Amino acid sequence: MTNEELVKKFYIAFKENNIKECLEICDDEIEWITAEGMPEGGMIKGVKQVFENYFPKMLSNFQEFHAIPEQITALQDHIMVNGKYQGISKIGKKFNVEFSHIYLIKNNKIIQFRQFTDTKIIQESLK
Repeated sequence: MTNEELVKKFYIAFKENNIKECLEICDDEIEWITAEGMPEGGMIKGVKQVFENYFPKMLSNFQEFHAIPEQITALQDHIMVNGKYQGISKIGKKFNVEFSHIYLIKNNKIIQFRQFTDTKIIQESLK
């Protein structure tokens, strides 16, 4: 499987809430780095922390939260994904904001995720 195919598989598993497959795709010691200003944002280390702590807490702010990849570019051991977050906060405010994600892949596993987005738009949906 190519690195690009691996990342596409990750987005599909995340969309389908297939946590088992997400865990298989990510390295046990993954670094998950989200933009400051993102709910629960910062650097999270370890696949269990990402999927058992970060995501449940972050997603608890939203009725709906979708990460929609639009362009995936392979850069040797890095994959860059440009897309949009779309969703609705718990208080009913909709948001639509662009993102860039950078993945570092080694041995057919995601070992690092880095997020770039306008967190102000997401934060405004929470107020």
